[in-house]
Amino acid sequence: MTKRKETLILNMIENSGNIRRLLREDISYREITEITNKLVEVELIKYDNKRILLTHKGKQVLAKNNHLIKETNKENWIKPENESRVKKYERNFIYLPNQTELDF
Repeated sequence: MTKRKETLILNMIENSGNIRRLLREDISYREITEITNKLVEVELIKYDNKRILLTHKGKQVLAKNNHLIKETNKENWIKPENESRVKKYERNFIYLPNQTELDF
């Protein structure tokens, strides 16, 4: 388990965030529970009246590793969408559609 994943979970708990960000980072539900249990064992988070809270030690670790959360490479801010790309044709290429596929 990486420090980044642990830091993301600590940040989510601190900010009362949603689990969607973790799922976008390709962290599975099982992995979330495993990391959460590990964080409880090392006393970075604690259960208190059906709530999960960061301990003082957990807040220090989050502050120390906060740089792992932020994406500093601007090229990764917006991911390119390659599914809709059309392949390039030559300059003098003429496209003739299949006549049986036309609806008009």
